[in-house]
Amino acid sequence: MVTDIAALVEEQLRERPDVTACLTTGRTPTATTYAQMAESVDHTALVLERAGLRPGTRTVILVPPGDELVTLVLAVFRIRAVPVVVDPGLAPAAVRACLREAAPEAFIGVPRAQAARLLLGWARRETRVAVTVGPRRFWLGHTLAGLRAATPPRAGDWTLPTPDRLAVIAYTSGSTGPPKGVPLRYRHLAAQFELMAPLEVWRPGTPVMSTFPPFTLACAAFGATAVIPDMDPRHPARADPAALVRDLRRHRVAGLFAAPALLDKIARYCDARGVTLDSVTEVLTAGAPLPLAVAERLRRNLTGEARLLSVYGATECMPVAAIEARELAETGAATARGDGTCLGAPLPGVLVRVIGVGDQPVHRWSDELMVPPGTLGEITVASPAVSDPYLHQPAATRRARIVDGERIVHRMGDLGRFDERGRLWFAGRASERVRTADGELYTDQVEPVLAAVPGVHRTALVGVGPPGAQIPVLCVEPEGKPSPRERRRIADDISALAAERRPVPGLRVLFARRFPVDARHNSKIRRAELAVWAAGRLPTGRGRA
Repeated sequence: MVTDIAALVEEQLRERPDVTACLTTGRTPTATTYAQMAESVDHTALVLERAGLRPGTRTVILVPPGDELVTLVLAVFRIRAVPVVVDPGLAPAAVRACLREAAPEAFIGVPRAQAARLLLGWARRETRVAVTVGPRRFWLGHTLAGLRAATPPRAGDWTLPTPDRLAVIAYTSGSTGPPKGVPLRYRHLAAQFELMAPLEVWRPGTPVMSTFPPFTLACAAFGATAVIPDMDPRHPARADPAALVRDLRRHRVAGLFAAPALLDKIARYCDARGVTLDSVTEVLTAGAPLPLAVAERLRRNLTGEARLLSVYGATECMPVAAIEARELAETGAATARGDGTCLGAPLPGVLVRVIGVGDQPVHRWSDELMVPPGTLGEITVASPAVSDPYLHQPAATRRARIVDGERIVHRMGDLGRFDERGRLWFAGRASERVRTADGELYTDQVEPVLAAVPGVHRTALVGVGPPGAQIPVLCVEPEGKPSPRERRRIADDISALAAERRPVPGLRVLFARRFPVDARHNSKIRRAELAVWAAGRLPTGRGRA
């Protein structure tokens, strides 16, 4: 088992030194070959070691996507220091909370990130090594350029890590609660690669565009050319679809990775202009279930041979299951009836079981926890990719983990079921189910049904009031800016469709200009925030988000 991602990159160097490893797009595209990257990683590891990084040093890296970011992350891995990955799109207070918990000793960042570290208190007390990528302003510490100029490049003597060595601390997006630190060891990363390998997402020598920076490292490790788009990683939802489509076509990109919401923007842009992404043969999406409408819209702009794959998983155990868009289309009628979204069959090596829904911790596994086949319950996962317990959050760990002999079972917090063909179906988050006096409602069994109404962009079901007596509210994000008359038409059509296909007693409909969403994916709606907004508008049924 290969446990070192930098070693995987070196393997690509030996096999294809002249192949481009990273291609940064924009006004002045830059290309870095595998030979250049390997040399830069060696040199950067030496200078960071000189600055004070050691094996185990927790290190924050806040640098825009590009070859420099890839080099820095691989260099930190080479030293056996531990990158701390925090979504830059999180609110400053959330970033501060994550970094306070992780207590990083080293902080590598652009001037803006260094200023935020000092002014907003991001790990200010814990940091003993500060390296600025760019000019240093009013703070102390090193600059990466200065360290490189003072340290002659040479080949380092680096040893392979043991499988149990801590590799990275990755924070969840916090879309359904506060972000949680997920410690991943080298064996967890190796397991992720091995579980993903049969999907054949990465093909050596082919250009692959990723809108999610960690995926770029996987491209480099498997010999693909990572095409890095010119977009703000803090706000991927604001990415310009015209620029993305231009770069996909200009660089003849074969693989594309993006969240469903961003794929939807690309598909709508192509639809409006009659553009076909003829070079794209593989599209991978994750972070949220792929809506059938998005899949169908994107497939119209791909060639018939192209594959669109939706992967299900979580930071704590990625990947779990996968489904191709053609199979998703076969299940579309069931989704429209309110059966939820099909996630596909669990991947080989992943054990998925469904247990009864409950909010309390379960300490020991028992087969009696499982519900009968076809019954809705909470999805659990056991695989070699299941991470360590959450960092300094024992209560969250107790809620999410079950001991099953020598293995650990992770509770996904998602509701689902198996069908007669062994495929997994998603019904929504357990914490977001709406508990009314007439029973429980599940978001993904209601929203896809009612989102089919013309004029609706997307919907979100929330509950207002105490559990067991909640009022179900369907929040609607419309297409464009409908008039009051058009809004009434949409609300009436929703009520009629709900009565026909998915009766929801006491359903209220509210229009929101924009849903609060997870910054990274834009597909994960922050329903807890939306429920608070809805509660303030129920008396009149008016208001805007």
